[in-house]
Amino acid sequence: MLRKAISLFLLTADQLFGPITTLRHDGRIIKHIPWSAFNLSEYDWARVLDAREILRNSNDVLHYFSSDKRPSLWRALPAIEDLQTAWEDKLSDPTYSIYHPAIADGLEKLKKYYSKFDEKPAFILVVLVHPYYKLQYIKMVWGGPEEQRKEQEEGNLDVKDWQLEARAVVHNAVGFPSSRL
Repeated sequence: MLRKAISLFLLTADQLFGPITTLRHDGRIIKHIPWSAFNLSEYDWARVLDAREILRNSNDVLHYFSSDKRPSLWRALPAIEDLQTAWEDKLSDPTYSIYHPAIADGLEKLKKYYSKFDEKPAFILVVLVHPYYKLQYIKMVWGGPEEQRKEQEEGNLDVKDWQLEARAVVHNAVGFPSSRL
């Protein structure tokens, strides 16, 4: 659909609008650049489709947050994790090797913002109070004491027991005894 529309536009644009630009030097016209100069080759169209697929992941995440009628803050952590997983998959897929530097940059930016969630207890609270997720989500995705111990043995001394961390957030936020979670 997109290919057909762009190809049709490029076929007719020179007749309808004239050249897209004109190159001048010392006030004299050197060359007219026609719209048809921007026809895309098969290789170019393959790159357009690849880029569309990469951007589709972030577009999907954007729609997680576009509810005007329902709260959506609880979706923040799962959405960022979904995007991170999708881009990590593409980073290891040779099909996207030409885009690996850009995908790696995107993942680095996600990591920057994801780490900010550690400083905002509200994100943990909304996952905990959501009737579907509660503490099970944190246990399943982020781990608990067992995962903390394994990572410490592997040399990551900054790892947290996220179940304990979530309980502390609840206790500090609402005074709810963490033993009841």
